[in-house]
Amino acid sequence: MFDDIFNHITTRSDMTNATVEIIIMLLGAFILGFILRHFLGCKSKLNVTHHHRTPEPTISSVPAAALDIESNTESKVKTKADKPPEDLKLVKGIDPKIEALLHAGGILTMAQLATVDTAVIQKILNSVGSKYARRDPQTWSIQADLIEDKKWIELEEYQDTLVGGKNP
Repeated sequence: MFDDIFNHITTRSDMTNATVEIIIMLLGAFILGFILRHFLGCKSKLNVTHHHRTPEPTISSVPAAALDIESNTESKVKTKADKPPEDLKLVKGIDPKIEALLHAGGILTMAQLATVDTAVIQKILNSVGSKYARRDPQTWSIQADLIEDKKWIELEEYQDTLVGGKNP
């Protein structure tokens, strides 16, 4: 009577066989998927996004027209050829990369930065990509003028009023 009740219960050896069969099927499905991916030429998303990444803009990528500030503005101050470029990073909003772009564009001194038209500076920033095009050079000439006149207290007070290099 009780023998019929326990006939449908699996033993430990039956469970081991089923587990091995499941592992073999999963391994077979993985290998089949790998082979199909190889033959169909599907690429992983990691490789696709890596190849579409835009490179960091360099100074050499600035178009020559944007760097020709001499023809774009009459208010540019001439400098001696032997005078080294000044540290434009004293101006809030100018980082080392922007300083290098401005130097490549011919803006080497605070006097030039103070007198050059902001549209010319914006053209230089726009020429290397949207990362730099978002910068606002409206306050740079005021700061450069204060630095040129060595008005350090006024410069510090003015820079304290700026939010992210911009007027609030």
